[in-house]
Amino acid sequence: MADQPGKENLIHRILRTKPWAYALLLLVVVLILCAIVFDKIAMPIVARAHVEEKTVPALEGLDSLTAIQKATEAGFNVLFAKEREYSKTYDMDLVMRQNPLADQKSKPGRTIHLTISDGLHQFTVPDLFDKNGSEAVAAIEKAGLNMGLTFTMPHTNVKKGKVVRTNPSEGSLVHKGDTVDVFLSSGPDGAKVEMPEVVGTRLTVALANLRSAGFIIGKTERRKNSGEQSGQVLKQDPAAGSVLSAGSRVNLVVAE
Repeated sequence: MADQPGKENLIHRILRTKPWAYALLLLVVVLILCAIVFDKIAMPIVARAHVEEKTVPALEGLDSLTAIQKATEAGFNVLFAKEREYSKTYDMDLVMRQNPLADQKSKPGRTIHLTISDGLHQFTVPDLFDKNGSEAVAAIEKAGLNMGLTFTMPHTNVKKGKVVRTNPSEGSLVHKGDTVDVFLSSGPDGAKVEMPEVVGTRLTVALANLRSAGFIIGKTERRKNSGEQSGQVLKQDPAAGSVLSAGSRVNLVVAE
């Protein structure tokens, strides 16, 4: 049903009889929209463009709470990576990496992305003494390490082709993916061996090094020493660097 003339909408009547009013209304709407756009979009962009940049703080090596506090004081936000990573440099629970890097310039309020260390993830060098080359390779790879170089050396007690020692030595703590060099026996001919340095090492490591070099452990004396940890080698005889026949005896003094 058509609307009766008397009931015509007032706004419609004005717009029909006075076109300039329609133009004025449209102008008002456009101005309102421009004001909203300027306030919500243009003004923040202009404001950010004139904000003085600040220096990104150094957060690596800090615990998470200290890192958050330091970043906040400098005017930045932080976001931690979901996954931790192993690190050779930083202990567990410390920040090991940040982006952007320390001392860079950035606008306040920017987010600094942080990764937390999960520690060193150390591995133990396996005992390869008297194993053949293929057995050594398998044991090294099983331990999460990589086979390094292979050397030969004379040895009176180890058969030709068998492992005499490794570098790093048996029992040493290393990192995942590190390489292990293997020394194979070339037999007893010319078996003159240089005495390794074992003073300052743990007794278990010293015994492994001396044994793999072809020496026999002689007398082991326990001595009280408040300055060293229990089980640490204080003295060896013969001294390191001595060239002796393989199978010679080595006497040790160990902290009690």
